[in-house]
Amino acid sequence: MTAPRIWLFLGIVNALQAVILAAAGAHGPMAPTTPFLQHILSTASLFHLIHSLAMIQFGLWLAQNPNHNNFTGIFFLTGTVLFVGSLYALVFTTITFPGLLTPIGGALLMLGWITLGLQVALPSKKQP
Repeated sequence: MTAPRIWLFLGIVNALQAVILAAAGAHGPMAPTTPFLQHILSTASLFHLIHSLAMIQFGLWLAQNPNHNNFTGIFFLTGTVLFVGSLYALVFTTITFPGLLTPIGGALLMLGWITLGLQVALPSKKQP
């Protein structure tokens, strides 16, 4: 499987996870009961879906620009896992320590957007 297809696949899987977890949080037996936890779930769902679509878009862009690297996708994926995963853990479990991972995940998401901007703005390396 080529790198663009991998990012498309990972983005699609993440989008599916975002929808499933949002539905579980809205209708499931573990749905948050406090406004604070509902807000955290809403934030997690929003960021999860946005960055799933960003991975899909990155895969489409990479298919047209194959001479670029995968750092953007790696930052989006790991940032999503850490940022969104830590928020989901706060909502769906009684574990609070994953909240320490939230800012690390957020920084990785920012790096994803920075590297995407740089890859779009800077010329690509030509293959020999």
